[in-house]
Amino acid sequence: MPVSDAVGGVFKLHDGYVIPRVGLGISRIPTQEALDIAVEAALKSGYRLFDTANLYKNEDYLGNSLKKFLPKFGLTRADVFITTKVRTLNENTWEETEKQFNGSLEKLQTDYIDLLLVHYPRDRDTGKDGEFEKNQKGRKTVWQCLENAKDQGKVRSIGVSNFEVYHLVELFSFAKHRPVVDQYEYQPYLTRPTLRKFAELNNIVVQAYSSLCWGDQEILQEPVVVQLAQKYNVSVQAILYAFGYLNNFSIIPKSATPSRIHDNLHTTISIPLTQEELNSLLALDKAKSFPPIGNTWACL
Repeated sequence: MPVSDAVGGVFKLHDGYVIPRVGLGISRIPTQEALDIAVEAALKSGYRLFDTANLYKNEDYLGNSLKKFLPKFGLTRADVFITTKVRTLNENTWEETEKQFNGSLEKLQTDYIDLLLVHYPRDRDTGKDGEFEKNQKGRKTVWQCLENAKDQGKVRSIGVSNFEVYHLVELFSFAKHRPVVDQYEYQPYLTRPTLRKFAELNNIVVQAYSSLCWGDQEILQEPVVVQLAQKYNVSVQAILYAFGYLNNFSIIPKSATPSRIHDNLHTTISIPLTQEELNSLLALDKAKSFPPIGNTWACL
């Protein structure tokens, strides 16, 4: 089954390629055994998008798993969509970006990446908010390196992650190829309407991570979420994934449990939340972020 026929549908990117609306996120899946179980279950369930990153340190596991299980389901590399990410580094940016990317190709055992994202708009570990010129130079250099990889045919599509509106405006000022995707945190407590609208106006597909607020009990016990889960006889997690899916986000649920992997796709896309119900979830917004290190990259 080609990527264009992925279960849950696809979004067309402005560069002509398509991206599945639902994929398997594999952050914090730390072993080959666990990822083998996850990838086999995902392929069996109909997933065609797999989302990893240099930072996750499991690209090699994903490459091994796909090599092992694609033939089992009569699939080839062309039937799946691989996303990975490179970090913005303030020192030796071009050389280090190429090193990260070439390492990703080798670990994933592929000669091209479907979607390569800039993981953060500045050096995640050493960058500082006040170092505008250094941060700006890093963003420009890493993006131009991605453009070069695209021009060489090593990458089909390029995009960003955790970029705010002002980062995108800056990028537009020098980009030869505009980003096709912005992947950022999106959940009922953090809906970011301004960023969403800007992306829509500029034909950028939005992709949600942290749909479950890192398992925080506050959102899992939120009365409106619980009530909707009871109404549709599904888990509260399924309601939160459906919130992103039905608001036209691509979503990347993470799990290493086969039954959950199946439900995160098939249950999520079958929940018929009404617009009124979606609005009741949107009304929960209180600009609350849940990644462990916080939104420390929202910087200039």
